[in-house]
Amino acid sequence: MSFFSNLQLYYVRKVKESLHNPGFLFMAVGTPLMYLLLFAPMLQHFTGMPGFTSGSVLNVFLPGVVVVIAVYGGLYVGFGLVDEIRQGIIERFRVTPTSRLALLLGSVLRDVSGVLVQTLLITLMAIPFGLKVYWGGFIIVMILLAIISALFAAFSYALALRLKSEDAIAPIIQGISLPIMLLAGFLLPMEMAPHWLQVAAHFNPVYYAVEASRALIGGQVNTPVVFQAFAVLLPVMALVFWWAIRSYKTAVA
Repeated sequence: MSFFSNLQLYYVRKVKESLHNPGFLFMAVGTPLMYLLLFAPMLQHFTGMPGFTSGSVLNVFLPGVVVVIAVYGGLYVGFGLVDEIRQGIIERFRVTPTSRLALLLGSVLRDVSGVLVQTLLITLMAIPFGLKVYWGGFIIVMILLAIISALFAAFSYALALRLKSEDAIAPIIQGISLPIMLLAGFLLPMEMAPHWLQVAAHFNPVYYAVEASRALIGGQVNTPVVFQAFAVLLPVMALVFWWAIRSYKTAVA
């Protein structure tokens, strides 16, 4: 069986697993929706302040929210893989000719698909509240979110294959997720932060994704931050995928 046949079969299998648990999608959309309904209205008085344009504050707030969806949509998937390891599912692949890369990509593509569906839903929900979307830029935002989701999903799977324990994974995930999100300025623009925080944010790849998403949704497609986001995220994703592929080959040797 070819690589692409393996990939298709495994991707379809993972999608069916997700569809059997629609509550997960509901919760994934429900959390950003709560931000939209309960937090975004408090930002109306920030119009005109650093980082906020004269337009809708949702054009600053929502891009940060969709990046959060992408990060957390990938970062916690490793817990499911630990359960598969415990059930012996990964062990069974040792005696099959299934491509190890197809196993990784099938899972990652499922995770990316979920993130993109959630992003589209929450964006459409925000339009009646005043969000103004430049759809050409939004397509590029979706590409950025796919990269972010794939990056963190691959990292989470590699971590799960190495540690094989939820108790070992949890503190690592929690320890890196909070500073990543706070230094990305996903709730409030980093222009409002002290200078030292703004400097620290530039060492966070997710910061560039948030800034680029805000520019793109507002129609600023050719701004330097868009190119910076891809220049930073693509090498990081390549490095993480290299580690994840090695982890899969070791686990399913």
